Amino acid sequence: MTMMMEYPKITVVTPSYNQGRFIEATLKSVIGQQYPNLEYIVCDGGSTDETVEILKKYTDRITWWCSEKDKGQSDAINKGMRRATGDIVCWINSDDVLLPGTLHTVAKFYHDHPDTDFANGYTVEMDRDGKIINFTHIVMSRFFFRHGCYNISQPGMFWRREIFDKIGYIDESFHAKMDVEWLIRVYEAGLKVRRINRNLGAIRIYPETKTAQGGAIWKRDTDALRERYHGRYLPENGRFYRPFFKLYKFLDGCKFRNAIRKWQYCGKPVTDYKENL
Repeated sequence: MTMMMEYPKITVVTPSYNQGRFIEATLKSVIGQQYPNLEYIVCDGGSTDETVEILKKYTDRITWWCSEKDKGQSDAINKGMRRATGDIVCWINSDDVLLPGTLHTVAKFYHDHPDTDFANGYTVEMDRDGKIINFTHIVMSRFFFRHGCYNISQPGMFWRREIFDKIGYIDESFHAKMDVEWLIRVYEAGLKVRRINRNLGAIRIYPETKTAQGGAIWKRDTDALRERYHGRYLPENGRFYRPFFKLYKFLDGCKFRNAIRKWQYCGKPVTDYKENL
């Protein structure tokens, strides 16, 4: 892709609330992609920390942003997605980052696989200070997904905006597994799902995050998913399939690859990881 007109428009949405200590790293990771056809939208929920002042610093680099009271993360994501005009869209939370070169990698992938509706790439895990601590393994298998065995990672998710016309937006009644519920609808609609064999984003793991806390909010969303889809997804007997799921991941080869990369990069700043450049 050498001409600007050949680059699909990509919209990145960042939902935010009181994450002033991290959001500048998020903004820099998106703006620093140097992607020629980027639309960047930030929806802040009325932060009372330094978030707004940081957003003002980047006003000329952000397509649109707001800071106003909302109903939570899912509401903020939908607010941004309804304004999106990109061919391909994603969201990156205000404490996570896109890895260098990710948007170029995604654009090339969709160019090479034009029938793809939804794609998920690998994700790096980093600590509070942005140091690499782990590499995730992504499995895009409807069979295992239906049986409660899945490895998906939201910072590596990209999809065609037109999907919203087919299956709707994020369900705002979910606060932890909104990405899982939305992916269920992707599978239910028979859309084309593929994996991008690159690390695309980095998720920050620290005690205050929903991912680290788990607990009641995760259980509530899991129970709601089981009830809504009548046990077709995340069934109670899913643990029966876990040994087979582990074998599947081992045979896939990525566990070995991730072990090598963890040895190479563990403890280094996530900004040093340049697989996509």
